Amino acid sequence: MYFDQRLCFFHQKVESQDQLFQMMTDKMLEAGCVKENYYEGISNREKEYPTGLLVNQTGFAIPHTDSERVNKSQICFLSLDEPIEFEDMVDKSHKISVELVFMLAMAQPHEQVNTLQNLIALFQNDEKVAKLKECNTEKELMQILNASGIE
Repeated sequence: MYFDQRLCFFHQKVESQDQLFQMMTDKMLEAGCVKENYYEGISNREKEYPTGLLVNQTGFAIPHTDSERVNKSQICFLSLDEPIEFEDMVDKSHKISVELVFMLAMAQPHEQVNTLQNLIALFQNDEKVAKLKECNTEKELMQILNASGIE
């Protein structure tokens, strides 16, 4: 199972990408999912290989880092009331206003590919994305993710 119901934040307001990463990493550390060096890995990787993605006018980010910084595979979700900028994963010079963040912690490198494929399919479903933006409870989030093959 890659999604633990404790690892979600709804309708947050953050000032920066660093604040966002710290908040999500702290939640994952608290749950025992990641190692102490996870934040450093996420931050460094994002600078080199940004994870902003624009799909059907919605900005997503999928920050992740090396599996050696992970204790157990999990996904942490966060929705933002006010978007923050991420660099585009395809073109670093292009900025994307991100509203939905899925921080991945995958203990095995091969797990990432399947999870990313399922997330991209979810991002392309406008109805489910609208539900993600409005989502207020862990139960609602789990229903959306499970219906998309993300457990």
